[in-house]
Amino acid sequence: MGIDVKTVRRVRKGAKKRKPRASKLDDYKPVIQELVVKKDLTAIRVLREIRALGYQGGYSVLKEFARSIRRRSRRRPHLRFETDKGRQGQVDLSDYTVDLAGRATEVVCFSMVFGYSRWQFIRFTERANAHSVCHSHVLAFETAGGVPHDILYDRMKQVVLESYADRVVFHPLFSALVNHYGFRAIPLAPGYKEGKGKVENPFKYVYSDFLKGNTFHDLEDLNRKAEAWLRDIAWVRKHGTTQERPLDRMDEERPYLIPLPHRPFVAARVEDRLVGFDFCVAWDTNRYSVSPMFVGRSVKAMALDGILDICLDDRIIARHPLRQTRHKRYILPEHESEFRRHSTSRHVLQEQFLRLGEIAETFSEGLVKSHGGAAGYHISEILKLADQVGMPRVLEALRHAARYGAFSHTSVARIVRGKQPARQHASSFPSESPPKHVAEYLKASGYKQRSIEHYERLLKEKTRKPGKK
Repeated sequence: MGIDVKTVRRVRKGAKKRKPRASKLDDYKPVIQELVVKKDLTAIRVLREIRALGYQGGYSVLKEFARSIRRRSRRRPHLRFETDKGRQGQVDLSDYTVDLAGRATEVVCFSMVFGYSRWQFIRFTERANAHSVCHSHVLAFETAGGVPHDILYDRMKQVVLESYADRVVFHPLFSALVNHYGFRAIPLAPGYKEGKGKVENPFKYVYSDFLKGNTFHDLEDLNRKAEAWLRDIAWVRKHGTTQERPLDRMDEERPYLIPLPHRPFVAARVEDRLVGFDFCVAWDTNRYSVSPMFVGRSVKAMALDGILDICLDDRIIARHPLRQTRHKRYILPEHESEFRRHSTSRHVLQEQFLRLGEIAETFSEGLVKSHGGAAGYHISEILKLADQVGMPRVLEALRHAARYGAFSHTSVARIVRGKQPARQHASSFPSESPPKHVAEYLKASGYKQRSIEHYERLLKEKTRKPGKK
């Protein structure tokens, strides 16, 4: 029996009807509805998600379906304006709640958009103070390779401190940033969001295409993935308005930007510090370690975005996370191991003791001759005594005890208790100020010495065993 030609044609025609791209979308519609309606993802983001599930259809049919099921929002009309190459940038901040290590965490997104190219820079921080916002400017300029001539802002407190009818008062740190890079900061009227729509609108894109549905280990992981997202997706996509890639238009815009200065602006809080005898620097009542080799050196401490950098000659010699505690001491493992590798407790004590002046050297030699290995214990007790009653009284007691050959901490203590401090000449005091809070330093450095009674007991036991040398 032959096959009717008309039947074959009907089958072929039916097969063709089943092949259009729209039919390929049917199997993925439940997934698309969840991604668009429940998660509010963009069509291009949905395309990436369902491509991973095996979708082979096109983008246009997917975009039309997503548009048909998406909730519509009402917008008020406004005029669109375009700017010349290198002329304008726009800056704004936006709060987001992101998943950091399984915990919902509030972060702030700094965003800068260059008007001509639509090239965007974003950076996330835990808080947005003036130091953080200014530092984000620096990173944006460095990444872009130049500075727009004008930058638009709303009246955020990190930029504008006071507003008047005819002028504004900028934050002093922000003013220093403006002067350093030579751009013009333009604060817009309050509530005029349409004036900087080029930076306002991309926040929705950042949320829907990058943040939504993603999890991150920590803030560093969030910023690292944000950089990759900018590089691999945001900068190389075809922009909806310009119909060109922001990366390509930035290549056109860059020659028209203000060139970068030789040195970047320092937005951190910077203060001069002296490395103490405990190889630490003070910051907001806490102490943070550096290498013991820097004891006594003047350094710069720089705090920014929860990190404390300690610098010497423009080089970072230590980096610590800033702590919210008070009156604590934080030693990095490498600094502690270096301290223990190059010093013993007795040697460290003797070094601090010798800083007291010539009499300390004389008394130290007497302690070693009189007490041998227990000299460190006497030195530590004398330093603790100095911390309690003051260095001038202890120095006078050392001179008095040395004159009579009484080399022990108990002799010094008796002299301090029984005699008023003598009048001292300025030349008799050491040129370098002695350490403060010695007891706390000794405790933190891990110093532990057996008591003098322990050594006296050993000597008695030795005298009871005649015949042994």
